[in-house]
Amino acid sequence: MSIQTERKPIEMIVDSERFQSDKRPWFGQLPEQLGTRDFSFAVMGDRCGMSINGVFEKGLEVLKDLKPEFVLFVGDLIEGYWEDKAEAHEEWDYIDAKIQETGLPFFQTIGNHDFGTQAVVDAWSERKGHEYYAFRVGDALYLFVNTEDPFDPLPEDFRILVKRITEKVHEDPDHAADHLKEFYGEIMAGLTPEQLKEMGKITMKIGDRQLAFFEKVLADNADAKHTFVTMHRPGWKTEDPAFAKLEEMLKGREYTIFSGHLHSMEYTKQDNRRYIQLGRTGAAPHGNGRGDENLVLWVTMTNGQPSFRVIHLDGVGDIEQYPPAAHHHGE
Repeated sequence: MSIQTERKPIEMIVDSERFQSDKRPWFGQLPEQLGTRDFSFAVMGDRCGMSINGVFEKGLEVLKDLKPEFVLFVGDLIEGYWEDKAEAHEEWDYIDAKIQETGLPFFQTIGNHDFGTQAVVDAWSERKGHEYYAFRVGDALYLFVNTEDPFDPLPEDFRILVKRITEKVHEDPDHAADHLKEFYGEIMAGLTPEQLKEMGKITMKIGDRQLAFFEKVLADNADAKHTFVTMHRPGWKTEDPAFAKLEEMLKGREYTIFSGHLHSMEYTKQDNRRYIQLGRTGAAPHGNGRGDENLVLWVTMTNGQPSFRVIHLDGVGDIEQYPPAAHHHGE
C-alpha cells in the first residue's frame, strides 16, 4: 500500500495507490502553527437528505463569524440519487461554492446521498478523488471513513420515491415532517413484520483496502493523544464486522467517533471513547424528538483533550431582527 503524506501546504494522509488523483475532498489549508497550540474546530451535521433551504448556509455564515480553525462534515452534502452525472455536478457546484466562500478549511466525508448512484459516484471521483483519508494536528489524529465502500446502488423504485419526496420537502418545507411520514408510509406498506425489523437495522460497509489504510495510519501515529473518526453511518449502532475491526485498531486510545445519517444529536461516553451522532444542519427532521434541532458542534482542544459545546442554529439570530421598540414615557 502506498500512503502519501502531504506535509505542505496541508498535512494530509491519502491512499495514493488506490486513488491516483490530484483532486481532494477538502477545501483550504490547515494553519502551519496549528499543532503547537490549543485550537477549536466545528462539526456540521447532514445538509441532506431532503434539505430545508438556507439552513446549512446559515450554519456556514455562523462559522465564518466564529472562525474555527477548520470544519469537519459527516456526509450527505447533496441530495444525490441522480442518474444524470451533470445534475450531480450542478448540486456540487452550488454547495462547493458556498463552502469555499467561507474561507474555512473544510473536510468532507462521504454519505449515502453523496454516493447513491453510479452517476453520483463518478461525479465524486471527478471532483473529490479520494474516498477516505486522514490528517494529524499536533497530538490529535483525524480519520475520515467511507461507510459506503463498496458502493451498492439502490433499487430504482426506492430512488424514484426519494426524489419525489425530496421535491415535496423543497417546495413545502413547513410540512417536511408530513412529507417524511408519507415517505416512510410508502416504504413500509405491504412489508411483513420480519421485513420491517430488517429495514430498521442500520448497515454500513468499510472495504478491506480502506481498513488496511487506517491500520497503517494508526500504527504510524501511535503516539497521538486523541483520535477523531468521522463517518456518515453510526457504526456503533451496527453489527458490522468491519466497524468492529476498526474499533479493535483503536483499542487503548482515547477516541471520539462523529457520525450523521439519523439527523438527531446523541452523545455517549464509554471509558476511553465517545460516540457523537450529529444532529442535522439543514436536513429534514426524522422525528426523533430531542436532538432533532438544527445545530453545529463546537470542539475545543486544550492540552490535547477535547471539550464539546452544541450551537443551536435555530436560536442564532441576525441583529436586524431587533429594531427599536416604540417607547412611551410614563406620566
